[in-house]
Amino acid sequence: MKKYQSYIDQLETHLFKNDESRFLAQQLLRLHKETELKPNPLIVELGVDRGQSTRVFLNAIDGKQNAKLISIDIKDCRNAVIDENWEFVQQDSANIEKLLLNKPLIKKGIDILYVDSLHTANHVEKEIYNFFEYLNNDALIFFDDIDSGPYMSKQRKDSVNTEISNRKIFKLLEAIFRGNMDKIDFEIMRGSTGLGIFKKRKNLGEKLNPPVFVKERNNAIISKLYQKILFKKTYRHNTKSSSSFLIDPEKNKE
Repeated sequence: MKKYQSYIDQLETHLFKNDESRFLAQQLLRLHKETELKPNPLIVELGVDRGQSTRVFLNAIDGKQNAKLISIDIKDCRNAVIDENWEFVQQDSANIEKLLLNKPLIKKGIDILYVDSLHTANHVEKEIYNFFEYLNNDALIFFDDIDSGPYMSKQRKDSVNTEISNRKIFKLLEAIFRGNMDKIDFEIMRGSTGLGIFKKRKNLGEKLNPPVFVKERNNAIISKLYQKILFKKTYRHNTKSSSSFLIDPEKNKE
């Protein structure tokens, strides 16, 4: 039996519950599944706390000969778990230069990056831009706590500061994806506090372009008036021609 299998079994029991624990279990089990699919992954975890995700990753690599989990936290979390496949580094998770001096193995390529440290958009931006070039092709980046919903007014974790912070992080991820659609896929798991997932589509050494933020429009009347003044065309779906189809179904008729 794997070292932390009892915790995985516990998570699986929550899949059948009707409360928010179901979504948290789904998120953690997704980490476990994706890690199991990697032959001998190098995992870098940013943020440890009580070792919840640490146990999930370690269980998934139990028995994999050359797999390794490196966890970074500004706090001393060296006693969170005890495992031969685990290495802990106490430092600022965004300081990539210092980390590479301590753990040069990272230069060979990360297969899974888990971001769950300081929950501010500024810090998350530093982490993703500092680590991205050290990710292998098909590497996965998991971002915990990207959903502001549970922290909104009168919700389970009502907290205005966390609500705003999580919303800023989510908008940052959207902007990064918008500026790098050729380099990453973007997926979101809702429920609990949310999990964002990037999948890298480029090789080791490839860097990210800057994020592209787009101003949101909230007043349709003013926006339409503005477009008329500037003679700007509004997109309309056209079913009579192939111009509206990125992949034209008419070209693949049997």
